[in-house]
Amino acid sequence: MTEFEHWLKAQFAETGAFTVFIVLVRITGDAVEPQKSTFAQMIGDDMTWAEMTALLAGARSNWDGVGFFVGLAHDGGPMADDEARSKLKEIETELRADPLLLNRGRLFDRQGRLMEVETA
Repeated sequence: MTEFEHWLKAQFAETGAFTVFIVLVRITGDAVEPQKSTFAQMIGDDMTWAEMTALLAGARSNWDGVGFFVGLAHDGGPMADDEARSKLKEIETELRADPLLLNRGRLFDRQGRLMEVETA
């Protein structure tokens, strides 16, 4: 079981269904640059890393890492799509200004191993 799969199971056990914000990043030297992003509604914890990477392949982007951020509606559970779109734009803007924001979520490499962005 990958670190991604462990995280997903633990997150789902803690919150139940949730919105996940997904940001593909390119890592070159000391730079971490967001490439593409989206959100999804996670209604279960049975997704494997292989299944996730198959979905990410649809982005047709050359990525080195993927950040996941959890979002919950005010009363718990997944966010409404309009609210999630707005939150995704906030995350994109904040990440462009400060890639260290990835450490507030969960950042995984292409093998599903947890990573962290370090200051130079």
